[in-house]
Amino acid sequence: MKATLHFEHEEQDELQDALNGLKWRLIVWDLDQDLRGIVKHGYIGNREATDAEIEMAEYCRKKLRQLVSDDGLNLDS
Repeated sequence: MKATLHFEHEEQDELQDALNGLKWRLIVWDLDQDLRGIVKHGYIGNREATDAEIEMAEYCRKKLRQLVSDDGLNLDS
């Protein structure tokens, strides 16, 4: 597939957003996986997470995935 995007000089921010899309996706995926690990294994780094931390990680992961889904995006593909 080929696609051509045209940006005017004053649209530098939009160009950077287009170029950095994959980086943003990978950052969000990494965060999702970190939160998943906390929920699944109950650890933050090398220490046991509290129940409140696990609940917050679960909430943040659900919220993150909902925001991604609401924009028609998918972290799993």
